[in-house]
Amino acid sequence: MTSNRTKFFALLETIHQIENEHQHLLPDLDARVLLMRVAMANDKSQPLNVTQAMSLKNIGSPAMLHRKINDLLNHGLIELVFEGSNRRTKYLLPTKKALDMLDTMANASAKVYGVAKA
Repeated sequence: MTSNRTKFFALLETIHQIENEHQHLLPDLDARVLLMRVAMANDKSQPLNVTQAMSLKNIGSPAMLHRKINDLLNHGLIELVFEGSNRRTKYLLPTKKALDMLDTMANASAKVYGVAKA
């Protein structure tokens, strides 16, 4: 019988392999974590705006987060979107390229844990 810990480590190994395949898009761990936070907020229909993203102090300083936002924009993993006529508030949304990569990770998770794909 496979323990949950063993399954978890198998998941981490699979995600590590997927991240290595996309290394040219994911420059470092901070950018990866920021992308996950942007995607998670978007999935809850509560997209982060730039100010909210730059206040994620557990990831890094505002200056570093600003650089990571630019890195993700330059790699085509997030986009800036305005809502309605308010042009001052910019929201960060994952692109199709980012969502495809995240779907690959989610499908790997489902496979490791024996859950059917949605």
